[in-house]
Amino acid sequence: MKYKMENNLVVQSNDLVLATYTMTTKEKELLLTCISQIDSRPDAPNISKQTKFTITADEIKRLFYSDSNAKNIYRDIEQASNRLFEREVIIALPDNEALRTRFVSSLLFSPNTGKITLTFAEDILPYLTQLKANFTKYKLLEISELSSIHSIRLYELIVCWIGQYQYSKAYELEDFKYVMGIKGKYKQFSELRKYVIDKALEEINESTNYKVSVEYKKKSRGKGYEGLTLKFHRKTLDKLTSEDGTLSQATIESIVDNVQFMNDYNNHPSLSYDGKMQNDTFKREMIHIIQREPESFNKPNKSLESYLPKIKH
Repeated sequence: MKYKMENNLVVQSNDLVLATYTMTTKEKELLLTCISQIDSRPDAPNISKQTKFTITADEIKRLFYSDSNAKNIYRDIEQASNRLFEREVIIALPDNEALRTRFVSSLLFSPNTGKITLTFAEDILPYLTQLKANFTKYKLLEISELSSIHSIRLYELIVCWIGQYQYSKAYELEDFKYVMGIKGKYKQFSELRKYVIDKALEEINESTNYKVSVEYKKKSRGKGYEGLTLKFHRKTLDKLTSEDGTLSQATIESIVDNVQFMNDYNNHPSLSYDGKMQNDTFKREMIHIIQREPESFNKPNKSLESYLPKIKH
């Protein structure tokens, strides 16, 4: 299958996004580039365990390398290919069951041409193909500036959570390490904060369309921390944030309560039929639509902030 830069949409089942695995940045880049070749729509052609996906070093270079750091790209790709073949993933299933499988079932690296050809493991395909609901999608270019695997991991989780109408997440530190795929590592809080959390927040805030902040929960006894809360929103909503930089729920509610807003966006394509017919449903649905896709409120002179109460001087 031919990879096209203009169609580089990464789509994964939420179960796969939330799965447990360990992976380096280069492996993740290689894996996501292959996933972006898959047409995941329900009516797309079938993909089987025999379907082969091929990408080249030139394509990886255009996405993830600059001229200054591309001299070792062949070595990087070969190492990433070998490691990716060995990686396992654990996917949580209903009734406390867990599926343990691999991402790929075969992988061919051609050092003379810089081509990688792989097939996905049979058990992983249902989480990548013919997805009808409960999936996470983003463009591959959105993570091309992220150098840390932890940044990519957290970015995917944020996109997944917002798609599930969640705009903050609280974790005990050990649970956070588990979901980030670093269980048993970074035993010192200072290391976890420096190499994982701070690094991921810095890269996401600087290089993606999302803004994320963190608050730490102190231990009830003794020194140190035992948990954290992440808050996140799309940067296009920055004008609707509170003084602490987090999204203001009260501000969004004031927008959806605005009669002119209801008149202007009552035909929004993401509204359900009931949302277009009933005021209460409209308000409830709009709170989520604003946070999930604020860029869709793009009528001339009718941006979201235009519905805020005018400040009196």
